[in-house]
Amino acid sequence: MATKKYTTTLNTRPFMYNETKEIAGLVRQGIAPEDIKKMVLQQNIFQLASNDRAVSFFNEILRRLKELDSFLMEQFIESDTSTSKAILLYALLKKDQLFYEWVREVVWDKLIIMEWHLTPKETMSFFETKREQNEAIRGWGENTKKRLVSAYHKTLVDAELAVFTNEGLQLQPLIISSDVRNYLKENKEKNTVEILLGESLG
Repeated sequence: MATKKYTTTLNTRPFMYNETKEIAGLVRQGIAPEDIKKMVLQQNIFQLASNDRAVSFFNEILRRLKELDSFLMEQFIESDTSTSKAILLYALLKKDQLFYEWVREVVWDKLIIMEWHLTPKETMSFFETKREQNEAIRGWGENTKKRLVSAYHKTLVDAELAVFTNEGLQLQPLIISSDVRNYLKENKEKNTVEILLGESLG
């Protein structure tokens, strides 16, 4: 029986691009996390009604930013929007094991053969397969899985790896600056980089 710890984080704490960009800028200024958290709450940076939810967003953003080294952090803040979103997607793939497995096993398999359409049914099938392998997922209800399907698909759209269609998603290659593409190829994990580039690196 698999012992991997999977989470449903994306159900409640989605892509959060603008929020992550703002927190990253504060981190780069050298402001301590506790002081940033105070600013988040005092200034209601995330425009959320609940302080608990704001802290939850903030903590998740920090966990994602920790997946970025100094080069990717700088590029996340300074690059064009498409490249910046691809870098945040990289952080998410590193942070969320189940999301990574879905993108690697379902989405990348389509990208590599240029099959551009993805349906909710295919994503649900992925969860059903994982359910057979993992006790934690076996305990998830249908609503949880349906929300995750929606959250995963929306994350790809937010990252600009897909657009919504009536039937599901139309996948599309990420647009990433040459500097970041080359850096990823030379310095980061092949299986994750292949997803971002939509190609096999051999």
